[in-house]
Amino acid sequence: MAQELLRFLEQCECYGQRCGGPVLLVGAVLGSGVVQLVSGPLGQTSRFSLELLILLMLKLTGPLLAGILAMALLLPFWLPGERRSLPTSGVRIVLAAALVGALLQLMLLLAALCGGLLASPRADLVGEWRDLLSALLLGDVLRSMARAALFLASICGWTIWRTRAGHASMRHRELLTSNLLVEGLVVLMGLKLAWIIVVEPLRLSASPQ
Repeated sequence: MAQELLRFLEQCECYGQRCGGPVLLVGAVLGSGVVQLVSGPLGQTSRFSLELLILLMLKLTGPLLAGILAMALLLPFWLPGERRSLPTSGVRIVLAAALVGALLQLMLLLAALCGGLLASPRADLVGEWRDLLSALLLGDVLRSMARAALFLASICGWTIWRTRAGHASMRHRELLTSNLLVEGLVVLMGLKLAWIIVVEPLRLSASPQ
């Protein structure tokens, strides 16, 4: 049991090393860009721009973006014959993908908030940070992490199933990778659509006349 746990943690560490840097970079750039756009050309307040950034990262683009980045970076690890020194158990690989997906979403959120905070035109960083914390709900963060975990684990499971179902016999590995990337993207979009329709429907209130 201890050896299995150690292998699982090694798998997660390998995934995290592969994805951590790009996710942090994308989060910081996205957070900075959103705040500069909303508080600059759109003329909104700094607080509104940060609240919009939180909404985007938790409800709309965060788990989706984390899933796309992780899929592109980790897909070679899920193909047959790659990284033979790592555990080959499908269940272990899927569980590692789920855990890493949740952590990547948290990293993406924090990087986006730091980037947005630094790009904010407001000089009072302490007050800005307090406003951020007041607008950030733990339940929303946990749900976004669960969503990212589900997305990445589903893509990983789909990839393993497809390779075992016959795709692994394809001679051209580049074509195999390309096909699986497209299929993974379709799975991700389908899960996202099902989530916003069934689990967390988007509710828009009519503006007062």
